[in-house]
Amino acid sequence: MKIDQIKMGSLLSYLSLILGTVVSLVYTPIMIERLGQSEYGVYSIVLPMVSYLNLFSFGLGSAYTRFYTRYKEANDKYNMAKLNGMFLAIYSLLGVLVLIVGFTIAANPRLAFGQKLTEEEIELAVRLMYIMTVTAAVSFPLSVFESNTMVNERYIFLKLLAIVKSVINPLLIIPLLMIGLRSEAIAYMSLAFTLFSGVLNIIYCNKKLAIRFYFRDFDFKLLKSMFKFTGWVFVGIVVDQLNWSVDKLLLAWMHGSNEVATYNVASQLNIYYMSMATTFSGILTPRVHQMVANKVPDKQISDLFIRVGRFQFTILTMILFGFVAVGYPFVLLWAGEANANAFVIALLLFIPTILPSIQNLGIEILRAKNMHKFRSLVYVLVAVLNIVISIPLCALFGAVGVAIGTAIPVFIGNGLIMNWYYNKYIGLDIPRFWRRITALLPSLVVPAIAAILIACLAHASGYLGILFWGVIYVVIFIVSVWLIGLTPREKEIVTSPLKRIIYKILSKLLRL
Repeated sequence: MKIDQIKMGSLLSYLSLILGTVVSLVYTPIMIERLGQSEYGVYSIVLPMVSYLNLFSFGLGSAYTRFYTRYKEANDKYNMAKLNGMFLAIYSLLGVLVLIVGFTIAANPRLAFGQKLTEEEIELAVRLMYIMTVTAAVSFPLSVFESNTMVNERYIFLKLLAIVKSVINPLLIIPLLMIGLRSEAIAYMSLAFTLFSGVLNIIYCNKKLAIRFYFRDFDFKLLKSMFKFTGWVFVGIVVDQLNWSVDKLLLAWMHGSNEVATYNVASQLNIYYMSMATTFSGILTPRVHQMVANKVPDKQISDLFIRVGRFQFTILTMILFGFVAVGYPFVLLWAGEANANAFVIALLLFIPTILPSIQNLGIEILRAKNMHKFRSLVYVLVAVLNIVISIPLCALFGAVGVAIGTAIPVFIGNGLIMNWYYNKYIGLDIPRFWRRITALLPSLVVPAIAAILIACLAHASGYLGILFWGVIYVVIFIVSVWLIGLTPREKEIVTSPLKRIIYKILSKLLRL
């Protein structure tokens, strides 16, 4: 069943991502048009501020996965119930803390959002801050049930629910925008869907997983051990969040809401881009913890790390070159000429994130081995460098400057330094990893040339023109990678499920 859950979960993850991205691509320009550059910019400023409130989870989700997996492997139902009770109590208290901090920020908006916003923009930011704070607070206790579903590897339910959220939420918001409702309606809808998905998770955990909670005799020794484990996870999450959010705050303080709006368009594209890598590696999190708990040899973990990395590299380079091919006309159509710079900014964000994105699985390997302290320290260095470099570049070049300021530290810290650590201390075969990655490069030459030619000569216009040239590029990419890049084993992984699907379809047709 687990194998089916992982395969179907992977398929549904990408289906959810694709559907959510397509719906969002339709929804975002409507949102920008209906809200206007100023209100969209304010909404974009509040979002990272609220995302900081989510840091009060302190990375405890990783500890839950780590310890629940251990108890599950030992079939220790009593301690599983105690762990569930402890986490529900802790997350409920953290939810209250989020309310207090969020409302305090809303009561002092100039300290949080700077002096460049107008009085009307500040008033809107305050209202949004109150609504989004409530959403963040209620998500804390509800996340225990989602984590329990994840650690039990019930990916099909989780991903089906994600599909419903990613598709239905924007589809309900669009008519609200069309009848004149504004950003506050979007925030209220997000709150409603957080409650909706949370209730469904509770029902599923009770009906299908028979989740149990025990609130007595908390194991404070275990609690101390968990906070010791999550301390460096938390530091890593904080600085990672800071690294990707500080740009918007710098732009808000120095340039105002319009520049933030342009950067947010590129940032949104970068989120889609990185999601293509994290979607697959996230599903393998429980498996990695099980492998480490069962003392699987490092070579087997390296093999998994390399297989996943090659897959992620193929997906990300296909998207990167595709964006080079048709990205500029797409940004003009999608976000308007006022946000044309988002194309260059997005490229500056895409390129350095390839290196850490294809090694996302390494993060869970570090946590499973309880060796994530070094990564957190490296991320502190990355965040400090980002701020130091971005401040002068932001003043000089605006959104493009902060994108450059983010790209350089990400490449150095998340990429070069972490590769050295993986190889020397974690037991991952990084030289073999890069040999297997570079083996794909010859298959990318033709697609790269095709992307540049399309960008320079095709002059794609309109969504149909962009789609036409985009499809041509994708076909060229797939053919080139299939003929030159993939190994026989990788081809078999692709063709085997397709053969089974075709066989089932033909069998049903023959019975008719």
